[in-house]
Amino acid sequence: MPRGFTDQEKKNIHDRLIKSGRESFGRYGIKKTSVEDLARNAGISKGAFYQFFPSKEDLYFAVIRHYETGQHQAMYELITTESDNDRELLKTIMKGILKQVETDPFIRRLLAKEEFEYLWQKFTPGQLEDAMEADVDFATQLVEVWRKKGKLKVDNPQLISGVFRAIFFLFLHKEDIGEETFPDVVDLLLDASISRLIEK
Repeated sequence: MPRGFTDQEKKNIHDRLIKSGRESFGRYGIKKTSVEDLARNAGISKGAFYQFFPSKEDLYFAVIRHYETGQHQAMYELITTESDNDRELLKTIMKGILKQVETDPFIRRLLAKEEFEYLWQKFTPGQLEDAMEADVDFATQLVEVWRKKGKLKVDNPQLISGVFRAIFFLFLHKEDIGEETFPDVVDLLLDASISRLIEK
């Protein structure tokens, strides 16, 4: 009978699976990535994979949450810095994140229509609710920062998180909007949204 993993081994394997998922999903997409591939890249057996995730879709969701948590932490650190113009600061931060959307293979793959629509069908209502709650929790932190700075205009974390999601999901419709005009559309929507959310 094989021995169980220690707590440290579990953490290390979990981290390797997140890394394996991010690389494989970004390169091949969910449908062309197998559990065998993910397990092999993480240095474990297919059977051991299921000790950590019920399915490859569940690992995909974990990779998304890992990415978003990192983005939230980085964004919070930048938001809390002193600035002469908090609107420009927020716009610069948002444009940096959106630039990553266009250059990061994993996020680009996620926001491909076929990939996104497939995953939307596979994720459970509980997972989607958890993701939205995490976004609202983060927006609540931003509200507190802007309130302390005296810059807050909209005291509604649900609305703020919804605005950020709407801008992020524009990339699902980049072709519909038009490749050439897309950057200007995003820029205009950022200016309009940010001016409603916070003072300079």
